[in-house]
Amino acid sequence: MGAVSETKPRQRRQVRQRDVTSRRALQWLIALAAMICLPAVATVILISRTSEPDLFDLVPKVRQLDGYSILAWPDLERAHHALKAGALSSGAMIRALGYMMDGDQAVGDHDRVSGFILLPDAGNAFHPAHRFGDQMISVRLEAGKTVRFRERGLVWAWGILRTLPGDPSGQKPLYILDDARTQPAGKAEIPKFFKST
Repeated sequence: MGAVSETKPRQRRQVRQRDVTSRRALQWLIALAAMICLPAVATVILISRTSEPDLFDLVPKVRQLDGYSILAWPDLERAHHALKAGALSSGAMIRALGYMMDGDQAVGDHDRVSGFILLPDAGNAFHPAHRFGDQMISVRLEAGKTVRFRERGLVWAWGILRTLPGDPSGQKPLYILDDARTQPAGKAEIPKFFKST
């Protein structure tokens, strides 16, 4: 009888020890999963909060606005085809929706500038915008005019399109928008003026 009574407390202690060990293992597993998952979740949240719509594959719903041809960014690609005959050419009056970026020199937000680079993609916190020569427009404002710079800000820019020779995949813009004017744009203007291809 004494041996049986000693066995039961020993079994209870063993069960409690297994429970404690199981709880500790579960806590470590949860902590490990949190250490792995939290940075991934934080990265996804940061990317989604810093991402802007990519304008490259959009097609204008209307061909002209205020006497300017609305730019479809794929029309500038030189790798696959030259500028479409009759669509856009050097000297054309165009209106482009894009993201304001700095050029060769870094510019601070809210600095006054007389020019900037216009891109169809703003990039995000982990991946900078792609800069291909045939997908960059150097916007040069009208003489004496400046605009407040907003890195990755969505803007309309319109003026006279000029083409430059160069490498389509290079780091130098192959297009200039001369005598340009610009105004801030909102995301609501994207579906208003453009549709997906």
